[in-house]
Amino acid sequence: MVDILSLQPNVISRDLRGKYILLAGQPKVGKTELICSSEDALVCAFEIGTNAQSGAYVIPIDKWSTFKQVVRQLETPEAHAKYKTIGLDTIGIAFDLCEKFICQQNGVQKLSDIPYGAGYAMRDKEFEETLRKITMMSYGLIMTCHLKETYDEDGKLLSLRPDLNNRCYKIVNGLCDVICSITQTWDENGESHRWIRTRPSPTVFAGSRYKYLDPVIPFGFNEFEQALAKAIDEAEKHGAKVVDSIEAPKEVQLSFTELRNEASELWAKLMSSTDDQEYMYNTLMKKIEIIFGKKIKLSEVTEDQVDLMELVVIEMRSMVA
Repeated sequence: MVDILSLQPNVISRDLRGKYILLAGQPKVGKTELICSSEDALVCAFEIGTNAQSGAYVIPIDKWSTFKQVVRQLETPEAHAKYKTIGLDTIGIAFDLCEKFICQQNGVQKLSDIPYGAGYAMRDKEFEETLRKITMMSYGLIMTCHLKETYDEDGKLLSLRPDLNNRCYKIVNGLCDVICSITQTWDENGESHRWIRTRPSPTVFAGSRYKYLDPVIPFGFNEFEQALAKAIDEAEKHGAKVVDSIEAPKEVQLSFTELRNEASELWAKLMSSTDDQEYMYNTLMKKIEIIFGKKIKLSEVTEDQVDLMELVVIEMRSMVA
């Protein structure tokens, strides 16, 4: 149950729990390596890039419905105890699988077959809500994608930016705290050096909500985590409230069956609490109609309406009290 009176001021944590990051880089530059280096990470592998990563917890994802099952399991206390960070490798393929899922739901071959452009809105809504569900559970979220190179007619590099569908990028960009581009340089000995760039340049796309985060960080998970901690420490010097870590939410959600049973018990209590049962019945039905947006009996409520059933139970608890 929501209680706005018990809220505490927002704080910034030094660990990666509750932080949302996009890593953009060329193939085999180390995006998957960086995710797998994250402490207690679960990698959702939408493409197989983890064969060289020993010790990583990896689950192959070949369809969106599998990913939805993973997200549902992430709600459990056992999952919160085991994992701190969720990796999506790559987010572009995840978006494509989401689109295929919507097509299957609607019995069409492509989204444009759904009238009035509704298919695109359905895909975007499904994709955004599923990602947002992960963030609302206080996990860290690290997503990867490829970098798209653009050159002028003389072969000069014009830009490096995430290679994502525009609609996918808009959703991911709105979600992320940091968008990083992984680049490489070579020294005079021909040795390669990798860098994590968190600020934009004339050619490299990147961005960060952390004001004091270094614009260029040596490649590596520990290096990135240390740079982020340093940026947060600097923010603390300027008045931000900082903690070492944020605990996973402890809120207990009742199942649909539990809510239905409680609703039945509360209904009986309310009906027996008055001599004017007709008035009580009409009052309850009106409240249910307002919550559902239509007239419906509680016996007709289905499991996919569990959130609305919870609102009914909260309303009935208030009436009993």
